[in-house]
Amino acid sequence: MSFDFFIQQGDIVIGEDGDIQKVENTTKLEQDILKMVITPLGSNIFHTWYGSAITKSLVGTSFDMQMTSTIASGQLRTALETLQKLQKLQASAQIISPSEQIAAIQKVQIERNAVDPRFFTIIIKVVAKDLSSVQTRFNVKPSL
Repeated sequence: MSFDFFIQQGDIVIGEDGDIQKVENTTKLEQDILKMVITPLGSNIFHTWYGSAITKSLVGTSFDMQMTSTIASGQLRTALETLQKLQKLQASAQIISPSEQIAAIQKVQIERNAVDPRFFTIIIKVVAKDLSSVQTRFNVKPSL
């Protein structure tokens, strides 16, 4: 079983015992998905292939919603497929529980905010290798 530091609202979480909290199983998978899709593609100079171009494809484009959604969904699926490849590579060198690995991408949905069309909600649903369902959602908004 692998683990990672538990991140909440951008901060590492410290447990009641004073140690850094770890995240594992489906919670780790959810965090790995979020970390992959909200990291701007190319922002890690050592791994320029890591991340997604979601903010560039949603925010500030002049395309209609259907085209924007199609482009963004494709970019998110590509990022999730990259994460699957990374998980497979990691599993070859260490024990990773099935609940921490993506078996299938079920849904990538993009919803535009009805009140402020500059804001989007992204919903990602995957099936882990232990056949549990993992869903995460996050908001994309223009930087002000």
